[in-house]
Amino acid sequence: MGPHSWDAGVAPTNVVWVAQVPEGSAHVDLDDGSASLHLENLCVYDAFTVANSLLGLNRPVNLVKGIINSLRMEWRGALSMDTANQSANKMRGKFVENTATIEVTATTPRTEPTALSNGHGFRFVSDPASTSFSNFAQIGEERNGAFF
Repeated sequence: MGPHSWDAGVAPTNVVWVAQVPEGSAHVDLDDGSASLHLENLCVYDAFTVANSLLGLNRPVNLVKGIINSLRMEWRGALSMDTANQSANKMRGKFVENTATIEVTATTPRTEPTALSNGHGFRFVSDPASTSFSNFAQIGEERNGAFF
């Protein structure tokens, strides 16, 4: 969502921007070149900046609990398909270039004022998915490293 960072934070294992989503929220059909991700009420952090999110700068201060109220992403229309099999790099996969649309609503609830937040809350509502413009989108499956 641009230079403003709403994400699930950094795990103790240093995995970034990964959130567990409910079963059935994501669907993929690589043969058809389509995928979807539909979420509601996903708890995230409003880290204010990408640097705060990635580097954890002043993490106790610069994170405010937020909610992705709804998120709908769709990938459709296979433009090209490609495979990779690189034994030397322990990587193989199947990839489909297509187009994508997104529609999202997110909020930072009202809170007690802090050094970074006036406590009034914030709400972001994207334009409808039908207005999305896709320069590049790709879905795929990959096996690498120990999973090769």
